[in-house]
Amino acid sequence: MLCQLCGQRKATVHLKEVINGVTRELHLCEVCAEKEGFLSKSFPISDFSISSLITGLTEFDAVTPKKEKKCPGCGLSYTQIEKKGKMGCSLCYQTFEEYISPLLEKIHGKVIHRGKIPRKGKIRSKIEEQLYQLRQELVETVKKEEYERAAKLRDKIKKLQRDENFPTPN
Repeated sequence: MLCQLCGQRKATVHLKEVINGVTRELHLCEVCAEKEGFLSKSFPISDFSISSLITGLTEFDAVTPKKEKKCPGCGLSYTQIEKKGKMGCSLCYQTFEEYISPLLEKIHGKVIHRGKIPRKGKIRSKIEEQLYQLRQELVETVKKEEYERAAKLRDKIKKLQRDENFPTPN
């Protein structure tokens, strides 16, 4: 695809803007993108990677563990995961959930997968979603120091887990 401004060089910068449901896309070469102010020499495209994005996000707002624990499955620490930008195994998600969930929520908007669900799994998935919503509400309620409401939410979560035979989080 050629640059939409100069029409001479290959478009390597792709911008997408969504305002009030209307999507606009702009495809530019690096030269035109820099001229238009979308790029700067201090942020070269060639040095960009997903792991640097994740590491950059964790440096600002995500909570990092004070005591360096390791995943029981693969032995990676949270610091190593930050550097690699990848998990070592599926147990990493459980081991570092309190640190990774806010990060994933920031990147993807939600932590729950919204893809296709087999018919048998629809009911369980709705309950998982309800549990997730209740846990998020519980965290916010505790932050606001509304302990009576937090206790009611906690009890509601426990009842739902017990009724649906869900495992309780560690």
